[in-house]
Amino acid sequence: MSYSTKSLLLLPFLFVASAHADPLQKTFSDWQVTCNNLNFCVARSMTGENGLVMTLSRHAGENDRPLLRIDYGSRYSGALPGGSLKENLLIDQRRLNPDLKHWAVEAHHIATSHTISVDEFLAQVLDADNLQLTFQPQATLSLHGLKAALLLIDDVQGRVNSQSAWVKRGERLQVPPEPAAPTLAPPPTPAALTADETRDLIDYATWRINTESCSLDPMRREVSVSPLTDDKALLLVSCEMGAYNVIDLAFEVTRRQPWTARGLMLTLPFAPPGKSEKPMELVNAQFDAAKGELYTWAKGRGLGDCGIASRWRFNGEEFVLAEYAEESSCDLWHSSDDWPTLWVSQP
Repeated sequence: MSYSTKSLLLLPFLFVASAHADPLQKTFSDWQVTCNNLNFCVARSMTGENGLVMTLSRHAGENDRPLLRIDYGSRYSGALPGGSLKENLLIDQRRLNPDLKHWAVEAHHIATSHTISVDEFLAQVLDADNLQLTFQPQATLSLHGLKAALLLIDDVQGRVNSQSAWVKRGERLQVPPEPAAPTLAPPPTPAALTADETRDLIDYATWRINTESCSLDPMRREVSVSPLTDDKALLLVSCEMGAYNVIDLAFEVTRRQPWTARGLMLTLPFAPPGKSEKPMELVNAQFDAAKGELYTWAKGRGLGDCGIASRWRFNGEEFVLAEYAEESSCDLWHSSDDWPTLWVSQP
């Protein structure tokens, strides 16, 4: 969520039955759509650099919990000067006066989860060109691609020709149920590493493990070691370094001599946007031994407004994907904790 979001609406993510869906992230003109493995979809306008952004989200199934919001200003810009949104929105150069009876209203943030209010607002904007602020003409929100984005959401959630569709509405009442969230096995609870184990394994990773493909000099590599089970440990070794990302190698190694190491590969259960391969590099990796979870965070640029974040849980044998988020639009809108999700699991 963007600036001041939590003060507007707090809508819980509740998940119900059936098999997971294929995640996607696509762009239609000036709109981006992301749908995760539960068919929860988010569409937002670009670019946030203008300060004015509209976002629509919806869960699959009958309990769809729609959310429409318009924001002026983000965490990157902070609060911006100017009048209130409710009195200063233009649609194609004409004054827009939405009925805000069922909206949460702040000076620069308005939002509604009221189904009829969402439908009424979309009826006004679906075929328009743009929204604009009277006091800041440069703050323009393009509506080109909005209809295609919402039609994709309708299609993904099986709403086309149903009464709940946003674009191609029909008479059908029923829609497919929301897919079930994957269940993760609890991680092992291994004994902590002793000081001797830690020292020996770090020495082993620094000088003896096979890192011939790494460009970093051994003296500059960072090594971390954590317990996986009572017999195995996780070694993370920095391998390549860029301006704001470090690519790591991961090894499963025995905790006692003679040490044997096995390289670990993270494999996604889906092909991420724009790619055909499922293996994933460990970028800026960190392991939380208490939770048995491995985190990665690949920044698209130094500001951190775009990139990929993932969370994996060790089940005793392998790391299983728990969460994956990606923001492909570097437009000063989303920080990493708000990047749209393509994969989620049961909390």
